Amino acid sequence: MSSDSDFPVLHRKCLGCPALGDLGRWYECVVCGTQITLCGPCFDLGKNRVSPKHKYYHPMRALYNKKMADIYFGGEVLVNGEAPQSFQCPFCDDMGFTAEELAVHVQEKHSSHPDASALIEILETMSNGYMGSFGGARADHLAMEEQPLGGLQVPMDEEEDKKSTEIRCQEKSRGGLSYEVILAEPAPNVAVPKRPVTPGKNVSVEEIEQKLKAAEERRISLEAKKMADISTKLAKVDEATRKKDEITNEFITQTKEQLESKMEQHVEKREAIISDMKEKLKIHAQEIEKTRETLEQQKANEQKAIEEKLKIAQTLRDENIKKMLNRLKEHNTVKIAEIKSHQDQLETQKLEEKARIYENKLFAAEQNREKEIQKKIEKVQKLERRAELVRQNKAQTQDMDGQQNAIASSG
Repeated sequence: MSSDSDFPVLHRKCLGCPALGDLGRWYECVVCGTQITLCGPCFDLGKNRVSPKHKYYHPMRALYNKKMADIYFGGEVLVNGEAPQSFQCPFCDDMGFTAEELAVHVQEKHSSHPDASALIEILETMSNGYMGSFGGARADHLAMEEQPLGGLQVPMDEEEDKKSTEIRCQEKSRGGLSYEVILAEPAPNVAVPKRPVTPGKNVSVEEIEQKLKAAEERRISLEAKKMADISTKLAKVDEATRKKDEITNEFITQTKEQLESKMEQHVEKREAIISDMKEKLKIHAQEIEKTRETLEQQKANEQKAIEEKLKIAQTLRDENIKKMLNRLKEHNTVKIAEIKSHQDQLETQKLEEKARIYENKLFAAEQNREKEIQKKIEKVQKLERRAELVRQNKAQTQDMDGQQNAIASSG
């Protein structure tokens, strides 16, 4: 499990943005160390720029503070004091490799690439000592954070005087260190070991047999010790393999549970959205049906009103003609007859003109009525087509829901 000591607060400067201080989640180059540092958002946006020193195939490892490690890994067991690392192949962009797996992948798939050998060498160094050769591991980072910038002196023997051998470390530039090794003065009056006296040539057979027997015993003891060491190493390898399998199984289980939870939430949201859409379509179809019925009623009322107006106009026209004829019949004198004849002509012309005007008006009214009726019919047909489309969409939605329910029940 992770603790606060596994994730100390480190202050870094992102090369891709003005972020400075505790970046939470950041990435550092395995080879270049803290000289190439990117915060999580900048790395996700692909701001990892190459340079003459920082090559495109240099692996970038992820580092976290305590809060971000708990969010991403939820208290997983650390590997070499760090959260689990996942690297991307720079040649084919495949992801999800450990250092060992990426080295095997590059050896099998990209061995002919000109930069493959350099990347494999870096990955093998990571697998053997996990960045002990590059100065980018967490222990080196912590040592750099804890030591003063002015210099570091490490005496070789505390009981010796100030002139003993010491190592001085000084930070010359950002992310760069220089080491100065000062050797002690040679110790005077040191006794030179004497060369052991070789035995003479007069050696008995018993002494030779005793020496051979002792040599055989030493050989057997060394072999037994080697076998014990090999057994111990194999036991350690088995224990490491077992721990790795446990970590992998725990990660797989947690990931599976998270994915199942997300899938359940997605299914619930999808069903809620579908039910909401069905309800909205149902309400929309009801509104369309009400609108269609209202338009049909309006059409019938308007048609009835037009017919009544035409009947009233026809009745008035007949009454007017009858009245005019009755008035003409009342005149019986010659003058009246002449006037009557003249007036008859005028009246006839007027009547014809009025009749023509009335006929034109009636014709125009009839055409306007037919146009209005046609417009209403087209409008109703358009609404009926729209209602039919809605009914078809509703039927298709119900068919899709039925198919999905059938698939879900079969699955």
